[in-house]
Amino acid sequence: MKRKNLLITALVPVCCMAILGCPKEKAYVANLPTRAVQQSEITSPGSQPFHLIAEVFEATNLHNDRYRAKIEEWWVAPDKWRRIITSPEFSQTLIVNGSQIGEQLVGDYYPNWLRTMVNGIFNPGGPLRAVDMSQSTDNPLPGGAHFCRRFESHVGIPPVQNSIFSSYCFDGDLIESVGIPGYEIAYHDYSKFAGKLVARSLHEYIEPGTELGGKIDELTELKTPDNSLFNLQQTDSRLRTITVSEKALRASAISSPAMQWPPIQGGRATGDLSIYVCIDRTGRIRETYELNSHHPEMSEAAVNQLAEWRFKPMFIDGSAVQVESILTFAYETRIIPKGQNGDSH
Repeated sequence: MKRKNLLITALVPVCCMAILGCPKEKAYVANLPTRAVQQSEITSPGSQPFHLIAEVFEATNLHNDRYRAKIEEWWVAPDKWRRIITSPEFSQTLIVNGSQIGEQLVGDYYPNWLRTMVNGIFNPGGPLRAVDMSQSTDNPLPGGAHFCRRFESHVGIPPVQNSIFSSYCFDGDLIESVGIPGYEIAYHDYSKFAGKLVARSLHEYIEPGTELGGKIDELTELKTPDNSLFNLQQTDSRLRTITVSEKALRASAISSPAMQWPPIQGGRATGDLSIYVCIDRTGRIRETYELNSHHPEMSEAAVNQLAEWRFKPMFIDGSAVQVESILTFAYETRIIPKGQNGDSH
């Protein structure tokens, strides 16, 4: 992804640039996420009512309709809005009117890639809330001119554990990118709207060679909302997605064949890896995102085998929910000479 340049000295004076030791500058950095959300989030309380139309597409392959979608929203207040999402395999009409919520669905699974883009447009502050940038001095782009911070966390079930990372980058007081497990999005082409600066272009990373684009084609003030848009219709059960611990997910497994690790021709023969998994309401894994791994071939092998795993459906208020979690594995394999078939003895 191309990123705009910003001298870090524009944010933090030289005296504190390296260690953020000056109290005023440390507080400035700690509150950077809050300021960025205030600058650009169009769905905050008191924001201007709007009508928005956006499109989603695969930027790396414009002919791939799998990642194509249209998003339209009429927004009056945080408790009054209507959203329509249309894609080849999933569509949603969601109406919020006070304490009442109505939803109509087409399709059995709301994909993570689409929810990420929707949240990136309407709730960019979601992944940033409670993030204190001053608690990390790890810059994931060392030597660069961006203000970025990376946070390390540990996942897995002892004795099998792994480190994963989240990173947050800013261009001045604007969000430049957010990368957390299962959610990687970057913001571009900010322009003014109703006293805020709104990113008109978004990019979402899926995997090497696959990146999605999101483009806001229309964003206009909604001066006289048509209240009929917010009338609730007959609804299906509300679709929800929850995040659970690895321990809870593994406890719900009804089919989890032991991993078979193929031989490799180089790299580490033993190590750990983590996979972010997105599971539908029937207990089947529908999407995977490779996280930190000591060997990419082992991650690929794990993803291929996870397609056969099955889990018990999970429920909230009597309705099945989508589930997301992280699975961590320790692998052990053997290294074979280059050009040798792995099945040879």
